[in-house]
Amino acid sequence: MSPRLAARLMFAVLLGAGAGAAAAKDAQLRPWPAGQPTPALQVTGLDGKAWDLAALRGKVVVVNFWAAWCGPCVDELPVLGALAARDGVAVVGVNYKEPLTSIQKFTAAHPLPYLVLRDRTGDAFKRWTPGVMPTTIVVDRRGRARWRTVGEIPQDDTQLRAAIDALLAEPAQRTHNQK
Repeated sequence: MSPRLAARLMFAVLLGAGAGAAAAKDAQLRPWPAGQPTPALQVTGLDGKAWDLAALRGKVVVVNFWAAWCGPCVDELPVLGALAARDGVAVVGVNYKEPLTSIQKFTAAHPLPYLVLRDRTGDAFKRWTPGVMPTTIVVDRRGRARWRTVGEIPQDDTQLRAAIDALLAEPAQRTHNQK
């Protein structure tokens, strides 16, 4: 990322932090932990077929770990739905260890405009999150985790949107001469 783009992103995130400071219970956007590699995300679809994050390379991906019994997870569904409607952004909801019938019942009652996947064993949740639900990770077009929120994304969120905008502004492919 260019220094100029990094500075614009940090300014936008800090500006957004001031706007959302009143809602302390809500998630705060933080950079992905330094030195922590992006784990593999290989889970299954509701159809039982294997799914891999690499299938969405070239898009900014919002990975949301959720469960139907998690109130904040349900409350943030409109925010995730709005993000899924954006060009260049893919949202995937990764359900944590619930039976397929429970997930199907939930998605029938709450149609989600994005891909819903299953983390049947909870292994992906352990690799990607600090053990708190909901957790949302933003992955850049090259497949690298860049940002994470832990907790409910507020309806009036500006931080996450600013981070996504900055990643969308980055070139999709970099040549070997660029860092």
